[in-house]
Amino acid sequence: MIIVEWAFSLRVEEWLEPNLVAWAEDIERNIDLPTALSKDVIELRKNVVFLKCPAHTNFMKNTFVFKSPIDINIEVDVGVDHAHVWCDNIEQPLFNKIIDLRFLNAKEFGSSPYPIIGIDFLNTFKCDQSLLMSITPAHLHYNEFTTKTSVIPGSFDISKWTRPVECVFEVKNSQEKIQIKKGDALFYVKFNSETQIKLEKINTPWPDIDVCAKLRADAPFKSLEHRYHSLEDYKKSITNNNNT
Repeated sequence: MIIVEWAFSLRVEEWLEPNLVAWAEDIERNIDLPTALSKDVIELRKNVVFLKCPAHTNFMKNTFVFKSPIDINIEVDVGVDHAHVWCDNIEQPLFNKIIDLRFLNAKEFGSSPYPIIGIDFLNTFKCDQSLLMSITPAHLHYNEFTTKTSVIPGSFDISKWTRPVECVFEVKNSQEKIQIKKGDALFYVKFNSETQIKLEKINTPWPDIDVCAKLRADAPFKSLEHRYHSLEDYKKSITNNNNT
């Protein structure tokens, strides 16, 4: 069995509103671990033949579902000369922290016909042995989010790089309303191993995240291998300094 450490945070330490801090801390304490995809799929579909297919069961192995811990109503209106995104059911400080609109800037948006937005719940996964983790759309779950958007997939080795997983997605229409309900599946997390994965909740590893964020900022869009080596070199330099 391989232990994967999972942390979830809303960065409440940056918020000034006492009522919002208490609310966010309560979510952080009580949010459930991501659930096994196989458990969710079997509960939703009884005696469906593809559930017996070994190719499918192998795909679902060590795949987990992250579900929204809160209700979020997102409205999008993007045109040639404007980009507006708002929520009518969450407070502005929360919106500012978890809704990422940087992808709508002209420099990053490019000429895509699909608005790109992020929801950042600061999910962080760590492991003490080499383990490739992939983020994919929740294609076996049907809700307004999965129907009206497409999550951008990605993968990296969580033993060699520590960063929160942001749910970045394309909205399929330039004008859209998306109602995310608490408990709706947002994306899948798959671990590339034949050994059984067990998730354990930990406190958010901010020091590790901050180091990786700085290394990334120093060399944006470098390859993953470059990032892995840069973190390894950084750790060696710290060890050497401590030994002198």
